[in-house]
Amino acid sequence: MTGLCMNYDDLIRHFGNWFESTDFNPIIERLLLTCPSSSVFAIGGHSVVVQISPSIVAKVAVQPGDSRLQNEQKIFQLLEQAECRYIAKCLFRGTDVLFLECLPHGSLRDRISSISEAPRPVLQWMLQLSSAVTCLENLGYAHGDINPQNVLVDNNDQLKLIDFDHALPIGDPVDVGYEPYVRQYRAGAKDEGGAFGVAGPTTEQYALGSMFWYMSRGTELYSELEGPDRVERLMDDIFPEVNLEDPIDKIIDNCWHGRYNRVADLLGEIEGIVGSTTKEQKLVNGDEEVEERRVCEEYYNSVTRP
Repeated sequence: MTGLCMNYDDLIRHFGNWFESTDFNPIIERLLLTCPSSSVFAIGGHSVVVQISPSIVAKVAVQPGDSRLQNEQKIFQLLEQAECRYIAKCLFRGTDVLFLECLPHGSLRDRISSISEAPRPVLQWMLQLSSAVTCLENLGYAHGDINPQNVLVDNNDQLKLIDFDHALPIGDPVDVGYEPYVRQYRAGAKDEGGAFGVAGPTTEQYALGSMFWYMSRGTELYSELEGPDRVERLMDDIFPEVNLEDPIDKIIDNCWHGRYNRVADLLGEIEGIVGSTTKEQKLVNGDEEVEERRVCEEYYNSVTRP
């Protein structure tokens, strides 16, 4: 849930009895009370996102010491080595909290499901999302949970990948996700690993193929089917017919069938159609970013003092 504009009392009512029975992170309340005009922006499965300014949000673990937020912090630390403008920017990391750039226009799901006459720049979106996933791949990691809720839209209708709490090293078993962005494997399948295979180019490009289908069609793959029927078709590698003369459909088909050795190869093919991501790069205001980081550190220090 995003764009909630809830205060702390609203948040307590949302969690209900669970709030009384869990070790609820006090940083959430302190941020809401300390930061002027702050509000709850989003609630996830194990975190609360607090908007503390028009340009900054704080993602806080609901329970102190949550390993998933710690994993996301590790990924953002690695990403400092390879900046990618199609990954949400981390401004500051602290115990149990991440300060991130605010992207208030919602998720890709919000963008596609909204009633809008704005055209969908599908090839550009494909380029942007593949660039983000390639950046992780170059660090030896897979996102592991690519889906329309984990991709946000910025002011320029460009995509940014978020939520790295389930990111994992290439080669590890994938146990998180939902169809059609993951698929189960039958017993004895060569790719069998976790519930949804082994993290790497095969699982990542499969998710991307289903994302590209969603971008181009406006509906999810096999959305017309009941859950069990959808699962069975995906397990049996049964996909809708596509027009292989169309470059987008050809890429979708290649992704579903794991024909790219690396996500970087997929990115290279898309770049061959629309051009390199480097052509889209914009200058970053260094002074503005330094100031945002300073503000984040000040807020963090103010809510963690004894």
